[in-house]
Formats: sequence, C-alpha cells, structure tokens
Amino acid sequence: MPIIQCPHGHYYDDVKYRTCPHCEAGLRQSPDGDSKTVAMYQPDVFNIKETAREYLTQSGTSASDKTIGIFISQMESDPVVGWLVNTDGPEKGRDYRLHTGRNFVGRSLRMDVTIADDAEVSRENHCSVVYDPVGNTFSLLSGEGTNTYLNGRPLTGPLGIIDGDTIQLGGTKLVFTAFCKGERKWL
Repeated sequence: MPIIQCPHGHYYDDVKYRTCPHCEAGLRQSPDGDSKTVAMYQPDVFNIKETAREYLTQSGTSASDKTIGIFISQMESDPVVGWLVNTDGPEKGRDYRLHTGRNFVGRSLRMDVTIADDAEVSRENHCSVVYDPVGNTFSLLSGEGTNTYLNGRPLTGPLGIIDGDTIQLGGTKLVFTAFCKGERKWL
C-alpha cells in the first residue's frame, strides 16, 4: 500500500488519489478566524445559512416558511459498505467503517481499520476485509498477522463473511455488519 506525504505534511494513498485529498478539499477557517478542522468532502458548513438566506431572498420567501435541503451533487468519497464493531478488547465499543475494495486491518494509522491499542494485532495488514461491489459480497483474508479467527475457527484462507460474523484478532473481537447486502448496493 503506497502511502506518501504531500509537501504540506498530509499522508495519502497515491494509487487511490492523484493529488493529496486533504489539500484539494482545503482547510477552511471559521468566520471568526478560529482555525478548525472541517470534514473533507462536506459542503462549506460556515456558509450554508448565508446561501439559504440568499436563495430565500431571491425567491421572495421568508426564512420561517421553508426548509432547504443542502445536497452534494456527486459522491466524492468511498461510501460506507459495512462496519466492524469492537465488542471485546482494549478498544471495546469502537466501530470501524468499511469501504469498497480491500480494507486493511492493523495497528498502524495507515491501515483502513486501525486497532492501535491491541499490541497483539500486527502493525501492518494483520488481515483484511474485502467488499466486492459486483457480487455484493464480503470476504475475510488472512494477512501477516497470526491468530485470526472467524466465528471461533482459525482463518486459513479467504472466507466469505455475513452479518453477525465474529472476527477475532489478538485480544480484539469484532462483529461484522453489512450495509450493502441483498438488493442494497452503491452500483
């Protein structure tokens, strides 16, 4: 997984992005000049009210009469396809979003699913969860880590996973929940 650092110090996957997605989104400042981090791929949250006021003024409607939806016209990021929920271990209660393709699991911050507090989890690629958008299926693949179990059985090769399956790696237990399943998918 080729992770590089842009001139501004951001880390990103240069296979997935042509340029730094953090720099493209731009860091925004609040109107009062206080520097705040704003989520990438979100509309400019500081200007939504002003944009709505302008729209209402042009349409001749008072602000109290209408609710205006703000929509992003294009899906600019990987949509969520499922989750892993930590049910036992040092990070019990945390959840981890899964995206299309291969989701690497490990302690490193470069992993898609970072379980930083479990020293028994390999730093890089302990295992991975793969979502295939064409087949609308999920699989669990072993990686460089040891002691990976699916529903209490050792993982010896790629296996399909479904809602409610339990993945154990190191001292952590994760329950898998699919968003994309049956007829529900992003394609």
